[in-house]
Amino acid sequence: MVRQRCRRVAQFALIAVLGLGCLPLAANSPPAAEESRCHLVVLASIDDPYYPLAEEIAAVEGAPLAPTLPEALACAPEFLIWVASPGFLSDAAMVSYGQAIKAHATAVSSGIITGSSLARARDLWERRTEVSAEIVAAVNAPNPSAHIDVGRITTVSQSQTTQRPLTSQNFLETLQTADYVTFTGHGGNSYLRIDDDIMIKSAAIPPLDAVVVSTGSCQTFRPWNRDSIARTFVDRGAAAYSGFVHSPNEGYLIGHFDALPYRYTWPEFPIGHVLQVQNRGTQQGFARIPFQFLLGDPRIALQPRAPYRLATERVAGNRRVLAFEEVPAGAVPIRIDGGAAYNFVSVPGLTAAAGSDPFYNSKLQMVAMGDDRLVLLIHPGGALTLEMRRHAPWYWYPVDVLLDSLDHTLVYSQQTGGDVMVGVVGILALFWAAWKALKRRLTWPEVRLALVVGAAAAILQAGYSLLRLDRVTITSKAVAFSPLSIPAAGLVAGCGVLMAWRARRWSGRVAALLVATVASWTPMAFGLLVFGAWNVLGARPKLGTAIYAHTFGLLPLPTFAVCAALFVLVARFARRAAPAAPPSGLQTRLGSSGATPE
Repeated sequence: MVRQRCRRVAQFALIAVLGLGCLPLAANSPPAAEESRCHLVVLASIDDPYYPLAEEIAAVEGAPLAPTLPEALACAPEFLIWVASPGFLSDAAMVSYGQAIKAHATAVSSGIITGSSLARARDLWERRTEVSAEIVAAVNAPNPSAHIDVGRITTVSQSQTTQRPLTSQNFLETLQTADYVTFTGHGGNSYLRIDDDIMIKSAAIPPLDAVVVSTGSCQTFRPWNRDSIARTFVDRGAAAYSGFVHSPNEGYLIGHFDALPYRYTWPEFPIGHVLQVQNRGTQQGFARIPFQFLLGDPRIALQPRAPYRLATERVAGNRRVLAFEEVPAGAVPIRIDGGAAYNFVSVPGLTAAAGSDPFYNSKLQMVAMGDDRLVLLIHPGGALTLEMRRHAPWYWYPVDVLLDSLDHTLVYSQQTGGDVMVGVVGILALFWAAWKALKRRLTWPEVRLALVVGAAAAILQAGYSLLRLDRVTITSKAVAFSPLSIPAAGLVAGCGVLMAWRARRWSGRVAALLVATVASWTPMAFGLLVFGAWNVLGARPKLGTAIYAHTFGLLPLPTFAVCAALFVLVARFARRAAPAAPPSGLQTRLGSSGATPE
C-alpha cells in the first residue's frame, strides 16, 4: 500500500512538471481483451482501381478484406496490408491513417502496396519472398549535429566490414549490390541529398534487386506525388521502402545511423514490427502522430530465425527475468511472449525503459503487440539479461525524467549551438559587470561571491558532462563533450548572481534569473515556438491537425526548474549574508582604499 501511494505521488509530481500532453503513449498500454483477433487483414477501397489486387492478396493469404480502416482494425490484426493506387493516397489519408493506428489498443504493423501501375504494385507484393541479408549497408550523409563531417557508406557482409566515401556513384552501386540499405540525410519528395551540392533524384534510381531501403529523410514518403522517390524505388525493384511523410528528426529513429535496425528481423519480429517500435520513439521525440510508413509487405524478415537463444527464464512475483545467449551486436529485435503485461524493462548495466515513459531512449524502445511485448535493443553483443516488472519502481519516473532533461540540456544541446548561445549571453553579462566595475560600483564581497558561484557552476557543468557523456540516451546522434560550455556556464552563473545581488526591483531579479538559466530556457522556448508555429501556420491549415508534439520544448523544463531553484537559493543566501545593501550608503569600492559616497 505504501509503495502504491508513493508511486502515485511520484507520477502526479511528474505530470505536474511535464504537462499532461507528453506522458503515456496509448499504444504501449497493456491491451484490452479482444472478442476476435486475426493475424492479417487486407484493406482496400471498393472504388480503388487496385481493388482486384487486394482481392488476389486476400484470397492467397486467406485473410479478410476490409473496405474501411475501422473495419480492418475491428478484429485487432497483427498485420495490415493496405492496397491503394497513388490517387487514393494523400496527406489527409495518411494523417487519418496515423491517427487511427495511434488510437488502436496495441501496435499494428502495416504496409502499403502501391505502384505506378497495377502490374508494378503486384510486382511489389510478389517480391516479399525475395529478400536476404547477405550484404547490408548504412549510408550516412554529412550531419554536423551527429558529428558526421564526411559522408560515408559502411557495408557489412559475412566476411568483412568496409567503409567508402559517400558519392553518387558509390551510393547507386550500393543500392544495386546490397540487400538492405539505410540512408540518413536530407531529402524531399523526388530526391535524396548526398551533400550540399549533390542530389540523387528519382530519375537516377537504377534497376534494383529486391533491396529493402529505409530512410530518415524529410518528406520522401509521398507516393501520390509526381516523381515520388518512394514510388520510384519500388517501381525499380525494391522489395520495401520506409520513410517519412513529413519532416522528422533522425535523432529519434532508434538504430538508424549505424545499427541497421532491420538487419536481424525474423518472422516473429519482421520489418513492420521494427517500424512500429521506431514510431513510438518518434512520438516520444517530435511527432504527435506517426508519419513514418512502409511500402511493401510488413511481414518481410531478413533472417530465418531469432538472432539469439533464450537460455533461462524465471518468474518471481511481479518480476520476470530472461537470460539470452549468442546475442549479436547492433539493433536486436526481441519478442517476449506474454510480455505486454510487463510495463517496465531493464537491462542491467545498459538502460531501462517503461511503456509510459515520456522521453526517447536511444538504446531501448518497445511496444505491446497483442499479448506480447516487442523490444528493440541496441546491444554490444554477447550475453544479455533482461528484467521485466509489471510496474516501474515508484522512484524511477522522476529520476529518469530529470536525467533525460539534464542530459538533453547540459550535454546534447551544448553541442548543437547551445554552448555558443550561453557564451554570448555570458559575454554580454560580463560587459555589464565590467561597466559597473569601471564606475566603481562593485564591492569586493560581490565580486568574490560571483567568482565562487561561477567557478562552482563551471565545475558542475564539466563534472556532469564528463560523467554522463557515454550514458546519454535522449538522442541517437553521437554526443561529444563541449569545452566551450564550461566557461560559458561559469560566466552566466557568476554574472547572474552578481545582477541579483544588486537588483532592487523585480525586473532586475527576473533578468538575473534569465541570465543564469539561459542554457535551459532558450531550448525550451525554441522547441515550443518552432514546433508550435509549424503546427499553427503549416499543419493545421493544410492537414486539419497538429503533427508535431511539444515534447522537444518541454524536455528542458525540469532542468530549468532545478537550475532556477538553485539560483534563487544562492541569491537569497548572498543577499542575507551581504554586510550592507548596495548601492546606497557608504561602501568599500573596487579600486578604492576608503569609503566613497554613492
